[in-house]
Amino acid sequence: MTKHLISYLTGGIETITADQVDHDVDARIFVFYSGRDTVALVPAANVLSIVRQDDEVVDK
Repeated sequence: MTKHLISYLTGGIETITADQVDHDVDARIFVFYSGRDTVALVPAANVLSIVRQDDEVVDK
């Protein structure tokens, strides 16, 4: 599973562990999944950034 670092407009920071993230434009939320289970719902209006932390850094 991958860790996602979420920075909020309010200054808060949260880490969520999930396999996949989807942006539901109609509902205005980010949905985090582990397999087929939903592990978090994050209101998009409050999100400054989402950084996927476990990816390998590649120098091009």
